Amino acid sequence: MNPDSQLKEILHMAVNNAVSRMETLKESSDRRCVFHEYKEWLGENINDEIWAIPTDAIQKDIGK
Repeated sequence: MNPDSQLKEILHMAVNNAVSRMETLKESSDRRCVFHEYKEWLGENINDEIWAIPTDAIQKDIGK
């Protein structure tokens, strides 16, 4: 797997995790909070690095 593919896969898992979390929440304010958490985590610039990945959630998504 090339580095770009790996980054795209990680981003895909992170976005899927964010959407899954938001879908389980009933209050719009809670969904907004999750959205802003991920927005902050991903950064505003495409060249920002992702500092941490919520490994528990991602491992759950990939069935580990």
